[in-house]
Amino acid sequence: MVPPAHEDLRLYLKQPDVWRLKVKPDFVRQYCHGKNPGEEHYHLIVGGELYVDNGERKLCLNCALRAGVVTADREHWRRGRDD
Repeated sequence: MVPPAHEDLRLYLKQPDVWRLKVKPDFVRQYCHGKNPGEEHYHLIVGGELYVDNGERKLCLNCALRAGVVTADREHWRRGRDD
């Protein structure tokens, strides 16, 4: 899927000193530490998927966006670290 040329798909870590962006290099079972809305189970992070990790928790990008760890707001840094 190729997004429209005008769509900005960049994401930003709000705390790059705490969270790291990683790529899952294999297909060994690994779960996201977040849950999708309305679900009671954790979901998989699959090989090749981008995710964030703080050493204790791993979050897929969707869960990281919902948790406020990642943002699409390019101006996030102007409002402060913990916004």
